Amino acid sequence: MKAIRILLVGDSTYRMYSHAFYDAWRKLGCQDIYYFQTNNYFDFNSEKSNYFLNLLSRAQYKTAFGPRVQKLNRQMLKIAEDFKPDLVFLYNTRHVYRHTLEKIKGLGSDIFLYSNDNPFGEYYPHYYWRHFRRGLSVASAGFVYRRQNISDFENAGCKSVYQLKSYYIEERNYYIERPAIQVPKVVFLGHYENDERGEYIKALLERKIEVGIIKTSWERFEENNPYLVKLENTQALYNEMLNAAEIAIVFLSKVNHDTYTRRCFEIPAAKTMMIAPYTEDIAAMYNADEEAVFYSNKEEFVNKICYYLEHADEREKIAEAGYRRLLKDKHEVTDRAKFVLDIFEKMRSEQ
Repeated sequence: MKAIRILLVGDSTYRMYSHAFYDAWRKLGCQDIYYFQTNNYFDFNSEKSNYFLNLLSRAQYKTAFGPRVQKLNRQMLKIAEDFKPDLVFLYNTRHVYRHTLEKIKGLGSDIFLYSNDNPFGEYYPHYYWRHFRRGLSVASAGFVYRRQNISDFENAGCKSVYQLKSYYIEERNYYIERPAIQVPKVVFLGHYENDERGEYIKALLERKIEVGIIKTSWERFEENNPYLVKLENTQALYNEMLNAAEIAIVFLSKVNHDTYTRRCFEIPAAKTMMIAPYTEDIAAMYNADEEAVFYSNKEEFVNKICYYLEHADEREKIAEAGYRRLLKDKHEVTDRAKFVLDIFEKMRSEQ
């Protein structure tokens, strides 16, 4: 692959997002990468002496308006002028103005916009994603997490739109033969939403099935239930907990209209049996009852978990097959990063 200069723009707070693409492109041999970290422009210091600065910073971060946002755009443009990137890849960025992108595109750069969120979802105020949505008409290509956003991107003026699915990261999500920790046999290591997931977990507890959940997200849920284990330090121990469990649950966010989630890759990477709601997207990735287990309602959800807890051989066979399918179909972050570069090379070859 011809050497290219990449300006990567994103929040570096969590390494599984834009930082994972930085690492992946370096693995692929890309050495000319400038990582512009947007979180550096917002100070969320919680010390009392900085209360008002903290409040102002949070307000500017949320509204994508104010002197910090202006400074971010000025410095990003200056870096682009000096660095002269071939590709500018913006990962879930809300604070970059359309006219900043227009000026950078005028330098000869291709602009790629990606969001692993739903910039057109009703969950957020209209202003929240306004800069991202306006920038789509400037972008050389847009990348969506969920297929339903393809038409949203196109309607916003983006001429080339591709689905860029989430992924697992081999350094963070991997099989451990003998985990050093203990968790309940059934876990859900995801956040709380006010949907049916609470009722589904309650149904397991009523059958006296011990379930592990994230304490910080579910702190007030079923506070005195002896079958509910609220796990701590789940961010640091996430992979170990998935490995230690026998069955890991997937719920899908109704707010974002998800049809799959990152856990659809992270769970099989740990060789743990995944039980997920049936969707066309997930069913296209894994064969039902061979590589993953699907449910369509609460009764089926509970019955299948009870069954596979009692049938270890079948459960382990499914977990192993899911792991092999994951590797075969190449869902690691490096595969996603390569896909982006392939699109870039294809577009440049057609110019």
